[in-house]
Amino acid sequence: MPRTPRALAPGGLLFAGTFAGALLGYAFFVVLGRVLSADDLGAVGSLINLSTILSVPGLGLQLVTARGVAAGRGREVSQGREVKKGREVGQDRTGGPGRAADPGLLAAAVLVGGVPGLLLVAAAPLLAPLLHLPGPGALVVLAVSAVPMTVAFAGLGVLQGAELFASLGLAALVTGVAKVAAAVLAAALGQGVLGVMGWYTAGWFAVAALVVLLVLRGAGRGHVEAGGGVWAAGWARARAGLAGALPTAGLLVLANLDLILARHFLGRAESGVYTMGSLFAKVAFWGPQFVATMYFPRMARPEERAAALRSALALTAGVGAVGVLVAALAGRLLVAVVAGSGYVAELGPLAWVFTAVGVVLALVQVLVYADLAVAGHRVGAVVWVGAAAVALAVGVWHTGVAVVVSVVLGTLLLLVVAAAGLTRRGVSG
Repeated sequence: MPRTPRALAPGGLLFAGTFAGALLGYAFFVVLGRVLSADDLGAVGSLINLSTILSVPGLGLQLVTARGVAAGRGREVSQGREVKKGREVGQDRTGGPGRAADPGLLAAAVLVGGVPGLLLVAAAPLLAPLLHLPGPGALVVLAVSAVPMTVAFAGLGVLQGAELFASLGLAALVTGVAKVAAAVLAAALGQGVLGVMGWYTAGWFAVAALVVLLVLRGAGRGHVEAGGGVWAAGWARARAGLAGALPTAGLLVLANLDLILARHFLGRAESGVYTMGSLFAKVAFWGPQFVATMYFPRMARPEERAAALRSALALTAGVGAVGVLVAALAGRLLVAVVAGSGYVAELGPLAWVFTAVGVVLALVQVLVYADLAVAGHRVGAVVWVGAAAVALAVGVWHTGVAVVVSVVLGTLLLLVVAAAGLTRRGVSG
């Protein structure tokens, strides 16, 4: 296929940027762990988890925007219009991406990010005691990050739909750099939780500015809507983005639910073992994330959807199989390196099971993205049902770490089969 060789280099840059950005995200906590007390580090961790929740509507807006841009480019190509070859694969300086980069999209980002941000400000006095914070200040500062964060996600949607994967990789890398910079600056200045969140929020403003520049460089300025039309278009896009956020929110819940359940049902020591094991699942889940991102625009175009879905599933499964095999053969060594020798006896034999959990979650992510690529929500609904099934199953079987992770894996396998069946019918239909 002619697209494959052309996509390899930008796809590799996307993988490199995403992987490096994720590692830098972990380094954020490594740096802070050396300078903050356990109490302050826990507070920062809870605030970053809140930030993840704030990002869910933005991710929905990103995927909806990418879907629209990709579909628009596909229509132009099918109509035989000449598309100038840009510096990156899929770059179109005359069409879809430029039209997406308009004030309507910016208005949508302000709405999608601003409303949750305002709600967090209003709830800050109530949340602060629950999170054992000295006051609402850090929550208010975090709320300020909601708008630039969502602006960044909206711009990433334009880049993703235009298949500007090198730019996407650069944005992912800079996001990780901004997080580490926030930790380093706060540590160097001897600041606490409030200072960390202040630099963290400033980092999102920098990331948003970079993404906007990348969009304007790669796609140009779009059609500027006049007057109230900007906000009308923004509201329509915001609603579409929020609808797209429901499946991604379900995926986020599904990917983190087992840790919460393990903390509740297992003893403190066992829950600590499960937490360390979940690192293998996280790596296996986030590692192949670039695959779903890279193939999403093609899954939004009817003529490429079936082949793109097969390729995305095959590549994700292939990468995952290698990870499971490595974890099975070298589980004890990997556990010793990642968690320490104290975890080897119990966690070493289970490393491959945790890795398999992450791989199945990565496959579910591909299926969720494939459904969202055609404005579907059936797979998203199945994901929410799957999350409930995981909670019920672990509620019944939770006699140890091995039992819990095995129950989670078995339930997720049933979920991925059901989701694949729905997706297959959608493709064939």
